[in-house]
Amino acid sequence: MDKKQDMLGVWSSDLSDDPFFQHLANGTAFFHNKEYEHAITEWQEAARQRPDGSRVKKLEAAFYSGTLDQIPLLGFFYAIFASASTGVAAIQNDEAIKEVFFKDGWIVLAQSSKSEERLGNFLSGRDLSASFNLEAVATEAKESGERLGTFLVQGGLLSSKELFELLDFQVKEILSDLFVWRSAKFVFTPQEVQDADVVVSYAPLDIALFIARRALDFSTFRRMIPNNKIIFRVPPHIEREKQKITDDLDVNERFIFSLIDGNRNVEQLIKFSGDDEISIINILYRLVLMGLIKKSKDIGQYEDREFKEISRFMRTFLEVFRLVTDDLKKEVGVRTTAIVDEAVEQLPVEYRKLFSGVVMNKELPPDENGILKNIATYYPDPADRMVFIDGFHVLLQNILRKMSSVLGVAITKRMISDIGRIRWDIYRFYTDSPMKRRVLEVFDKLVAQYQ
Repeated sequence: MDKKQDMLGVWSSDLSDDPFFQHLANGTAFFHNKEYEHAITEWQEAARQRPDGSRVKKLEAAFYSGTLDQIPLLGFFYAIFASASTGVAAIQNDEAIKEVFFKDGWIVLAQSSKSEERLGNFLSGRDLSASFNLEAVATEAKESGERLGTFLVQGGLLSSKELFELLDFQVKEILSDLFVWRSAKFVFTPQEVQDADVVVSYAPLDIALFIARRALDFSTFRRMIPNNKIIFRVPPHIEREKQKITDDLDVNERFIFSLIDGNRNVEQLIKFSGDDEISIINILYRLVLMGLIKKSKDIGQYEDREFKEISRFMRTFLEVFRLVTDDLKKEVGVRTTAIVDEAVEQLPVEYRKLFSGVVMNKELPPDENGILKNIATYYPDPADRMVFIDGFHVLLQNILRKMSSVLGVAITKRMISDIGRIRWDIYRFYTDSPMKRRVLEVFDKLVAQYQ
């Protein structure tokens, strides 16, 4: 048996009967089983006790590496806390690696390889990057050697208070996800932690209790909506102040809040946003906690005409996009990919956002939900929901222009003829509306360009 195995054996055989560590392990088991009340009880009991000093001494020699199958995450963290160690704990499973920074035993920072847990994603989610190009600023920060947050504060793009709140939120989100992990490898490396790395100061048990209480609140809320046919409404006194309240919400909350009309159910909110169920349930939970919405009906459904119209025209544009690119592939083959990429790159920033993260140059049609999600993220104002029409107009215009220069006007006109037929179908069969008139105007401009 090597030294590492010896150390892990010390935990399982010598510490498992210690009441303090028993409470940590029991609480972890309850948390993983989503029995949050029991997890809180166990961890509160642990907080009232102190572990046997001699056993902590043994643990100090064992916490430097191991697996969560053998030592609960909280036990690992407590070993660092009890010995007042300074360094970085790296925890890795098949999907990601996370680093938790400790200073004198206190959790001071957390980082993650998950893209959704990086600072840039939280900046976008809270609408803090609306006034600047996040990708360009991130590149500048990297070139300067500064961290993104520090670079934003130094450049006057973010206040120190906003950065602290953002980093605090990021640490809690990373750790909340980490506490769900059942299996992972970990290693703690003692090293100096710079002052710039100290953004919070949490004891492991305090953050565990925070995460468990938040999970308990959410699980209670989830019982309120046992299915996605539930409808929420905005109370009258909130409705009167809706515009003012909206300004204080982050971009995702703002979009969902704008969709709640006492008619749409949760399922329709999910469809309209293009986001996943868990994200939307989390947003609804936050809106309920803020007192901005209330459960209206246990079960309800109606025809969501606004979503139906947006979705219908979205599919129309995707059909035209597919027709154009299929024609290109017949003529120029693999060069089509470069043409499409260039057409997207040439879009103004406000339209390029629509296609952010959406694959546009593969055999499969672009993801409608991805575009809907981008509308929700970058255009939360209800008045801006038709922006995809202009975005597709410019995109198709860019592709047709390149098609004309590469293949000649004759082939491009043949493509325009197909677009004209789609335009005629819209004119004859679609119900009249402002959106229909705007779409017809776009098709008229595309057709007129090559007549």
